[in-house]
Amino acid sequence: MENVIAKSEIENKESYIDKIIQAVTSLDFYSMKITIKKAIEAGISTIDIITEGVLIGLEESGEMGLILAADVLDEETLAIDEEERIKLAKSRNYSGKVVIGTMQGDIHDLGKSIIIALMRSYGMDIIDLGVDVKPEIFVGAAKRDDVKVIGISYLLSSVEPSVKKTMTLLKNGDLENKVKVILGGAAASAEMMMETKADGYAEDAIQGISIIDKWLRS
Repeated sequence: MENVIAKSEIENKESYIDKIIQAVTSLDFYSMKITIKKAIEAGISTIDIITEGVLIGLEESGEMGLILAADVLDEETLAIDEEERIKLAKSRNYSGKVVIGTMQGDIHDLGKSIIIALMRSYGMDIIDLGVDVKPEIFVGAAKRDDVKVIGISYLLSSVEPSVKKTMTLLKNGDLENKVKVILGGAAASAEMMMETKADGYAEDAIQGISIIDKWLRS
């Protein structure tokens, strides 16, 4: 029994990643959560766990996989030590916080918990506003001196009027040019970015991270 435990403890990164991919692909999210915890304990970075494991598995499991994964990948599962996050932020010359929330009228948390965990793994300082967020809440967050980026997520095209209202408030008056705004989620589009004068649009989590990374360094 001790030999079995010892062997389990020294499993390499590839073995953990393969197990995570298999669990996500087969929609076995109980096993995914357990394996992720073990991988973190073994010293595998959250970035690698998400980008090389979870996101690859989600390519196979599709929307249902994303729905279930979002419920499982909570902050406790993908927690990153705050001291480690601060060190990463300093090494990347980051400044300012990132605020992210799902637009009013949309209660979906699809993918938001994943991208937040990934952003924190990069060293980004995140404020999660949750779901069904009113335009005024985004505006209030943008007024904070330490906020540099606003991320608006939405899965439903029916909330586009709220997105437009939020962008009008963020891009006019005292807040004009105060923060960068990025749109993301299944209903977000390049057309909406152009129409609302958002600063960016992300088709997926990795693209969003790349865009925000540049903004936080400037």
